[in-house]
Amino acid sequence: MFKKHALDVIQVDTFTDKPFGGNPAAVVLNADHVSERNMHKIAREMNVRETVFVSKSQGADFRFRYMTPKSEIGFSGHPTIAAFHALVEEGSIDLVSDVTMVRLEISTGILDVEIVRNESTRQHEIQITHKKPQFMDTYDPKDYVDALGLSLADIHSPNPLQTVSTGTPHLMIPVSTSRSLDRIKPNWARLKELQSGSDYVSLSVFTRDTREPTSDAQVRHFAPALGVYEDPVSGSAAGSLGSYIIKYGLMEATYPVTSIVIEQGHYVERPGKIFVEVRGNQEGIDQVKVSGTGITVMKGKLYF
Repeated sequence: MFKKHALDVIQVDTFTDKPFGGNPAAVVLNADHVSERNMHKIAREMNVRETVFVSKSQGADFRFRYMTPKSEIGFSGHPTIAAFHALVEEGSIDLVSDVTMVRLEISTGILDVEIVRNESTRQHEIQITHKKPQFMDTYDPKDYVDALGLSLADIHSPNPLQTVSTGTPHLMIPVSTSRSLDRIKPNWARLKELQSGSDYVSLSVFTRDTREPTSDAQVRHFAPALGVYEDPVSGSAAGSLGSYIIKYGLMEATYPVTSIVIEQGHYVERPGKIFVEVRGNQEGIDQVKVSGTGITVMKGKLYF
């Protein structure tokens, strides 16, 4: 059968340096002439959580659009990491120094992105500057421990259950130990009910009790209202989590920035790590950056 269009597609596992870990995303390059209707069809065909379409921009270096199998979203961290990893690998970005600055156009504005060469690993880390954090509504712990199959003893008091946004609002739920993460048995219907009418899109249950001594927090991330029951590794939520950790003194802030390493994905057998830099302290946070690496697991042509 005659095929009118051919597109380069690359699948990248993000927030990891090992295949089959982290969070997978599909990257469609040179997508300038792909219609919105076909973007939705391609995203359903790829059938990963998110597919990112890369095209030219009049006001920045690149323009990205993000599609889930169900709908378009404004921004997501892990497909952004995937797309820049693919662009570097394909030689589409001129890496003039150890730190290369790139401007990215998304539906909500322009983001600053840094591509940083790690001398020890020889890899490139993609570092995304998030918006300054907003600390939003707080919630009754009892509602959420019931919905997660936990008890009030699991909550790490006196810190609140609070929505934090560095671009996308996520509910932060601090628990005392990794055993609390082990015991989670979500009531999906109840979690969807709690999310309806709230100010958040998903929730992160986290603890400072980590698997590796070099990590600072371990998290499980749930977004049933978006059709994502447990996300392997979430970049946008990591910005919110890093901000929460500094705001409530769960780590001592260091000058000029506090570096935070977050573990995620072990519970869905896709472990990954997110690196967060927070500039500021409990009195105020001026800047949040989230970074990660990726590894290509598949390349091919999409014909339609």
